[in-house]
Amino acid sequence: MKIKINLWSFIISFVCIALFFIAISVQSIIDFTTTWLNIHPLNIVLGICIVNCVLGFIGLSEATNWKRLLRGFSTIIISLGLSGLIIFILFIGFMVG
Repeated sequence: MKIKINLWSFIISFVCIALFFIAISVQSIIDFTTTWLNIHPLNIVLGICIVNCVLGFIGLSEATNWKRLLRGFSTIIISLGLSGLIIFILFIGFMVG
Protein backbone atom coordinates (compact mmCIF):
# COMPACT_ATOMS: atom_id res chain seq x y z
CA MET A 1 0.00 0.00 0.00
CA LYS A 2 2.82 2.42 0.78
CA ILE A 3 4.26 1.96 -2.69
CA LYS A 4 0.96 3.20 -4.08
CA ILE A 5 1.17 6.19 -1.72
CA ASN A 6 4.61 6.96 -3.15
CA LEU A 7 3.29 6.89 -6.72
CA TRP A 8 0.16 8.91 -5.96
CA SER A 9 2.04 11.54 -4.00
CA PHE A 10 4.39 11.93 -6.96
CA ILE A 11 1.42 12.46 -9.28
CA ILE A 12 -0.23 14.87 -6.84
CA SER A 13 2.95 16.95 -6.71
CA PHE A 14 2.56 17.72 -10.43
CA VAL A 15 -1.14 18.41 -9.89
CA CYS A 16 -0.11 20.93 -7.21
CA ILE A 17 2.16 22.67 -9.70
CA ALA A 18 -0.71 22.90 -12.19
CA LEU A 19 -3.07 24.18 -9.47
CA PHE A 20 -0.48 26.77 -8.48
CA PHE A 21 -0.32 28.18 -11.99
CA ILE A 22 -4.11 28.11 -12.30
CA ALA A 23 -4.52 29.84 -8.93
CA ILE A 24 -2.18 32.69 -9.78
CA SER A 25 -3.36 33.26 -13.33
CA VAL A 26 -7.15 32.95 -13.42
CA GLN A 27 -8.78 36.01 -11.84
CA SER A 28 -12.29 34.49 -11.74
CA ILE A 29 -11.07 31.66 -9.47
CA ILE A 30 -9.45 34.19 -7.14
CA ASP A 31 -12.66 36.25 -7.05
CA PHE A 32 -14.85 33.18 -6.44
CA THR A 33 -12.79 31.70 -3.62
CA THR A 34 -12.20 34.99 -1.84
CA THR A 35 -15.85 36.05 -2.13
CA TRP A 36 -17.73 32.81 -1.47
CA LEU A 37 -15.25 30.72 0.49
CA ASN A 38 -13.42 33.64 2.14
CA ILE A 39 -10.05 32.00 1.47
CA HIS A 40 -7.33 32.68 -1.06
CA PRO A 41 -6.82 29.87 -3.60
CA LEU A 42 -3.11 29.72 -2.78
CA ASN A 43 -4.04 28.71 0.78
CA ILE A 44 -5.88 25.72 -0.67
CA VAL A 45 -2.90 24.76 -2.83
CA LEU A 46 -0.61 25.21 0.18
CA GLY A 47 -2.72 22.79 2.22
CA ILE A 48 -2.62 20.22 -0.57
CA CYS A 49 1.17 20.62 -0.86
CA ILE A 50 1.69 20.11 2.86
CA VAL A 51 -0.48 16.98 2.88
CA ASN A 52 1.38 15.77 -0.21
CA CYS A 53 4.73 16.28 1.51
CA VAL A 54 3.59 14.17 4.47
CA LEU A 55 2.41 11.48 2.04
CA GLY A 56 5.79 11.67 0.35
CA PHE A 57 7.53 10.96 3.65
CA ILE A 58 5.18 8.04 4.30
CA GLY A 59 5.77 6.65 0.81
CA LEU A 60 9.53 7.08 1.23
CA SER A 61 9.54 4.61 4.10
CA GLU A 62 8.75 1.74 1.73
CA ALA A 63 11.20 2.52 -1.06
CA THR A 64 12.64 -0.83 -2.11
CA ASN A 65 14.79 0.25 -5.05
CA TRP A 66 16.53 3.39 -6.26
CA LYS A 67 13.70 4.42 -8.62
CA ARG A 68 11.15 4.54 -5.85
CA LEU A 69 13.63 6.31 -3.60
CA LEU A 70 14.29 8.92 -6.28
CA ARG A 71 10.55 9.35 -6.83
CA GLY A 72 10.01 9.84 -3.09
CA PHE A 73 12.82 12.39 -2.79
CA SER A 74 11.62 14.30 -5.84
CA THR A 75 8.09 14.37 -4.41
CA ILE A 76 9.37 15.82 -1.14
CA ILE A 77 11.60 18.37 -2.90
CA ILE A 78 8.81 19.51 -5.23
CA SER A 79 6.29 19.76 -2.38
CA LEU A 80 8.64 21.61 -0.04
CA GLY A 81 9.81 23.96 -2.78
CA LEU A 82 6.30 24.80 -3.87
CA SER A 83 5.16 25.21 -0.26
CA GLY A 84 8.03 27.59 0.41
CA LEU A 85 7.22 29.61 -2.69
CA ILE A 86 3.53 29.84 -1.77
CA ILE A 87 4.35 30.84 1.81
CA PHE A 88 6.68 33.54 0.48
CA ILE A 89 4.03 34.86 -1.93
CA LEU A 90 1.32 34.87 0.75
CA PHE A 91 3.63 36.53 3.30
CA ILE A 92 4.68 39.29 0.89
CA GLY A 93 1.05 39.76 -0.16
CA PHE A 94 -0.03 40.01 3.46
CA MET A 95 2.69 42.54 4.24
CA VAL A 96 1.93 44.72 1.21
CA GLY A 97 -1.86 44.48 1.31
